[in-house]
Amino acid sequence: MDKTFYIIEDHDMLRWGTISYIQNKSSWKCLGDSKLPQKAISDLESFARIDRLPRVVISDLNFKDEDSGFDLVKQMHGSYPNLKIIVFSMYSAPGYVQSAIRSGANGYISKDATSDELIDCMEQVLTGNQFVQNGLRQKLEVYNSIMDSFMDALTKREKEVLNLLLMKKSNDQIAEVMGLRRRAVENYMSNIRVKTGLTRAELLKKFG
Repeated sequence: MDKTFYIIEDHDMLRWGTISYIQNKSSWKCLGDSKLPQKAISDLESFARIDRLPRVVISDLNFKDEDSGFDLVKQMHGSYPNLKIIVFSMYSAPGYVQSAIRSGANGYISKDATSDELIDCMEQVLTGNQFVQNGLRQKLEVYNSIMDSFMDALTKREKEVLNLLLMKKSNDQIAEVMGLRRRAVENYMSNIRVKTGLTRAELLKKFG
């Protein structure tokens, strides 16, 4: 089985350094790289036409002047269900990890992980396993356990607002993402506070 990967990262030095390390320290080979999601999607379409998709895509979540990295993950997963996707991000909050997995990511590694952990993640997802960096996995388990205790009380919209809140979005940003008026978001926030018994600050401290 060929071990090939593609990386999407808008910081040139980090992208080039990651490619160099992976290729020098393992049998993985890079098929390409991009700093922009649009170019990455175009490259993947070209690879698909010749039946040469990479086995793994490593992607950041944050791109300058671009749509959400979660949208990129959803698009890649929807177009290429067998493609293994690893999120490689500066964000370590469990809400980000959970959102990435729900979007279709097979693995999640923070940028403070060791390079060996990234290679281990690549090996694991290639064999069909889900991989979350050890320290992040422990936080995610606690997050899921506590969230489950009151999630049944929240409506679908309230859960969407809560998820965006935990990604440190302001009320205005939440309103823009969800296509709502600010007042509607404030009402949802009030309902969330009543149902969870936690303020915005307390939610962010516990789960953000």
